[in-house]
Parts: sequence; C-alpha cells; structure tokens
Amino acid sequence: MGSAAAAIMGFCFLVLWSLPVLVLTILLLLGAEAMLGEPRSDGSSFTTALLIQFLLGFTVLMGLVFAWIFSVPRVLAFMFDENQQLLTLTVSRRGRKPTEVRVPYSDIIGIYPYVFASYDRDGHFSVLCQGPRGKQSLYRLAEGTSLEEMEFHSAWLRGALGERMHNLADLDK
Repeated sequence: MGSAAAAIMGFCFLVLWSLPVLVLTILLLLGAEAMLGEPRSDGSSFTTALLIQFLLGFTVLMGLVFAWIFSVPRVLAFMFDENQQLLTLTVSRRGRKPTEVRVPYSDIIGIYPYVFASYDRDGHFSVLCQGPRGKQSLYRLAEGTSLEEMEFHSAWLRGALGERMHNLADLDK
C-alpha cells in the first residue's frame, strides 16, 4: 500500500471513529439541558445550537471529502492505436485536471460491452486494465453508444484483442 492509500485509509478510520464521539456529545448536551427542565438564561442553549450546526457542517464536509477521494475516473476521450498496440485515455477526476493514460494492449484484461436494461438502445464499454504494481483500473468508455455501433466496434476489438473482448452483457439480468 502506497503512502497516499495509507493516508486515505487513516483519514477514513479517523472520521469513522470520531462519528460515535460526535453523536454521543450531542446527546449528552441535549440530555443535560432536558434534565434541567427549562432553558437556562445564560445562553447555553444557544451554544448547544451552534455546536449542533458546527457538527452538521462538519458531517457535510466529511461527505464532500469522501466523495472527492472515492470519485470514479471519467473518460473524456480515448483512442485505440492498432499499429502501436496502445489504448490512450484522457481521464478526469473530480477536482483534478485531466491526465493522459496510456495502456498497452498487453495490459488490457478485458473489454466488456454493457447495456443497463434489455430494452435500452445504447450502452457503454468497460475496460479493465492491469496498472502499475498489479493495481487494476476500470474505465467506462463511449457511454451512450448505439447498439449497432457497439456491435461494429466489438467486432473490430475482437479482431485486435481476441478473447479479451467479451460479448454484450445486460445489467438487468
């Protein structure tokens, strides 16, 4: 595990560990105020409300950080180069600038054409690649491609990649 992955795992552990503490703090503050029977005049109920707002804001911030950390790469453009045996992808992640990824044909584990439902008239290709240090990456290509075009491209890719090009799959089956 690399240092970035260790940092992400540490952050996730810290956030998930702190959630019960935050909930317990809110419950204790609300319970203490309820036991007194009437709101205190020294402004502590206002302080409790600010604390709850802070904790809710912190929870929203944690959700945004998790959404950013675990965002799925989005393929902006791609090109199969049969002469160089290379797939070139322009990949973008949330909050980051687009990067170019080059995948040799030998690192492509499989290409899977999908439609979400049997009545759909369009679909996409999922490409599973073997990356550096054994890490696998999954990219979704050509979202919204018609079934006729998918059949044409599947035949061409089957000629270039052989058995690694799989048949059309229905995700609702």
